[in-house]
Amino acid sequence: MFSKVIAKLPILYKTSLDLCEGYTVLYRALFLTVLLFCTSVFAAEVRGLYETEVIVRSQTVEDKHAAVKEALTVVISRILAGENVLQDKVVKSIIEDAPRFVKQQQYSLVEAASGANEDARIMRVSFNELALLEAINNSHLKVWGDIRPETLLWLVVEENGRRVFFKADSMPELNLAISKGSKLSGLPLLYPLGDLDEQRQLSVNDVLSAYPQNLLSVSDRYGVVSILAGRLVKSQDCWKADWAFYFDDRVQQWNQPCATLNEVIRSGMKGVYAQLANVYAAKPYNVEPAGVITLTIEKVAGQSDMDRVTHYLQSMPMVTSVDWLDAHAGVNRYRVNYHGDRHLFEELVGIGRVLDPRDVDSAGIGELRYRLLESR
Repeated sequence: MFSKVIAKLPILYKTSLDLCEGYTVLYRALFLTVLLFCTSVFAAEVRGLYETEVIVRSQTVEDKHAAVKEALTVVISRILAGENVLQDKVVKSIIEDAPRFVKQQQYSLVEAASGANEDARIMRVSFNELALLEAINNSHLKVWGDIRPETLLWLVVEENGRRVFFKADSMPELNLAISKGSKLSGLPLLYPLGDLDEQRQLSVNDVLSAYPQNLLSVSDRYGVVSILAGRLVKSQDCWKADWAFYFDDRVQQWNQPCATLNEVIRSGMKGVYAQLANVYAAKPYNVEPAGVITLTIEKVAGQSDMDRVTHYLQSMPMVTSVDWLDAHAGVNRYRVNYHGDRHLFEELVGIGRVLDPRDVDSAGIGELRYRLLESR
């Protein structure tokens, strides 16, 4: 399944762009490309793309300005596609004017534990998404939106000549580095189950082999389009990494020589981002047709489920408003206002592992039916 889906990606990508022509999509809907046509692909909403944490040396104007520029550089690097995006003239101008795009900033109440001076603080910076995207639109660059395919991570850790699979609960330092690296790049990761069947079918050597057939076969159960296999080697004073990324029916390989743990993990995430963003990023369109539709949703069993549905719908980039209408016997109805093409809206609702389509439009042209899936 992996190779079959991957082989169709370039065609699906072009088709989705053609279908989008003349419609729109708010700036947050830039990603409505191939994901909407690959309903078997597991995708996730990546939150917090437009905010990050940085260390500010002091609260002087100069140090705050430098920290905000650093924060915006992080954000730019995880939403734009292309080589050397930070060298683009428009991007350089945006970063230089970084304070203009700040929506909110907040300091931690304690000193930053970084070996810096005692005035250093961690600062969370949140940027105005629409203002930033509008400025970026003046460049030729493409933007990757917040619905992104999950990448399956197979990681082998080698220390003192012993090779084992990565386990989050027994490797907290590595787990933290992976979490930090995936967040910096805005990449949703999926981890193997590691159950008995999987242990019988796949060994450490399969992950490291130059013949990946068994690795890809076992990975097929996860329904992903991208797989990252890695080998981390711990030496006395540093870490080393070798990476293999399976995507688009090809494999890309790279390595990271002696560096810190965070740096070698970051090297893996950067490689994945470069490949995926190149396919899924798109330029915005400038027309915004609006629509309204009623969603009838089954299996809603209480306030927590209602909140989950509302939050999910409101988080969708095409949606402008969500209104709960009524409920009867576990079936809730919502009125949703959205921008863009209705077909794209229907596809988008069904890819987030929250709502499962039932008889689409069986109740009439203005209503769609879904079943709420159990949260995982």
